[in-house]
Amino acid sequence: MKRLLFAVLSIAFCLNLAAQDQVFTYHTIQKGETLYHLTQVYQVTAEAICKLNPGLSATNFQAGKTIAIPVKDGKIEEKKYEEILVIDRPEGVTDKCRDMHKVKRKETIYGIAREYDITEEELRNANPEMLDPNYKLKKGTFICIPYKTMLVKKEIIPTDEELIEANRPQIQTPNEIRVGLILPFSSPTRGKNLSAKMYYKGFMLAADSLKKEGVNMDIIIGDSGKGEEKMDSILSSDLIKRCNVLFCPQAELTQSKLSAFAKQNQIRVVMTKGDFVENNPFLFITNPERGQYVQTTEHFMRKFKGANIIILAMNDNNSSTQRGGLTAAIKDACTANGIEYKILSVDASNEKMLAELSTKKENVIVPNSCDIKLLRKTLLPKLTKFLEKNTKYNITLFGHQEWLQVANDEKSAFYTLNTHMYTRYWFNPNNSDAKQLAYKYKYWFKEDLPTRMPSVPTIGFDTAYYILKGINQYGDAFEQNIQSVDFKPYQNFTDFKRVSNWGGFVNHKVGFVHFMTSKKVNVEF
Repeated sequence: MKRLLFAVLSIAFCLNLAAQDQVFTYHTIQKGETLYHLTQVYQVTAEAICKLNPGLSATNFQAGKTIAIPVKDGKIEEKKYEEILVIDRPEGVTDKCRDMHKVKRKETIYGIAREYDITEEELRNANPEMLDPNYKLKKGTFICIPYKTMLVKKEIIPTDEELIEANRPQIQTPNEIRVGLILPFSSPTRGKNLSAKMYYKGFMLAADSLKKEGVNMDIIIGDSGKGEEKMDSILSSDLIKRCNVLFCPQAELTQSKLSAFAKQNQIRVVMTKGDFVENNPFLFITNPERGQYVQTTEHFMRKFKGANIIILAMNDNNSSTQRGGLTAAIKDACTANGIEYKILSVDASNEKMLAELSTKKENVIVPNSCDIKLLRKTLLPKLTKFLEKNTKYNITLFGHQEWLQVANDEKSAFYTLNTHMYTRYWFNPNNSDAKQLAYKYKYWFKEDLPTRMPSVPTIGFDTAYYILKGINQYGDAFEQNIQSVDFKPYQNFTDFKRVSNWGGFVNHKVGFVHFMTSKKVNVEF
């Protein structure tokens, strides 16, 4: 393990979030319920509820939403009171006088007030003529006896916004960020080993950029081993346990260990994918698969609901490259909207394709696989040759972000097929920002920046820069201000949101790249 020190200053810096291994229950908010009401029902403090639900806000505290409630811990929300003046008048009565008193001989204002157990001031205020310094009581006249005014204690009921805001972490920026980067440098798999080194290089470029902006960091590098077998040893290190954030982008085999570590030590952990984010507020998932299907399907239905939709079944037995989840979502959306779709095999004859295609509508073909070999060997040649012979058909190919890996080589076919792809990244090596990054990369590492998408060093740069800048800017309050981080990525689209009030963050940003027949590329969101 190599320790790289970028700063000499250090302060204690820890997350102001609750450990999630305590016993708790779930509560679905009912109409009219307030956070203060729940503190009384469950006999817990608002602070305890807010810590268990770090994503809670006055906006999402509404009927139908579910929050986690901690078990009783012997503390209850302290009640606060204020003293107010109230008039002892029966409900529904509007008359300000409870009685009319007929003045007797020799009576005084003081005596009348004593008789009715009110103050002279109350009596004079109820009878404005008494406020005249020359006023004198006259026998036989009637005066108003007001209702008594009492000073009572009234409980102060705080609003949801007041309670949640009072328990929100305050912005305290750290003098130094302690960072852990764990990668499989010694992996025997050449691709994984190379990817780890490229991610590391991009990460260190980001650290250098932040250092020049005044961000102080203490960075610890760990090698997770050939099969991540060194992860236990790394996570037991006191240096790692003192980190503010861990970056573990290629830790597919030890997700559960990292999740448990994050909870136990209340340390942010950044991973590419994660199955435990729903119940762990310390996880940041940069490329979740499930979320992008939802947004992709919504985009697809907006764009192509009037088209002739064809789901293309590919000859792909490798489950890791299947995209059946996406095509299933698209089929469900079509059914829900009363839209017909067709299923066609990639091996179908030209006659079968002609029977399924429409000359009156746009034909949108959605393969259920992202496999690159199948794309290049079978799909693109078949469709481009078909279009050469059948020019009257309007065909659009709707594909997957993995295809961007060969975008430079296959862009001619992508243009011809009016190809759309959903993606979490887009790298254009020709824009000025990318050229600047490429210059830095070559200066540091004496080699060209890889531009094949996704550019792994650029992933390392974007991820590290965004997270570390946010922590430096907002400290303990980073999670509450995550949408406010000033960040322009070189490649990776970024929009982190909590999966639930008590869960972690996933990147929701999905873009859509369109290779147009005019030989232009458009990216939209």
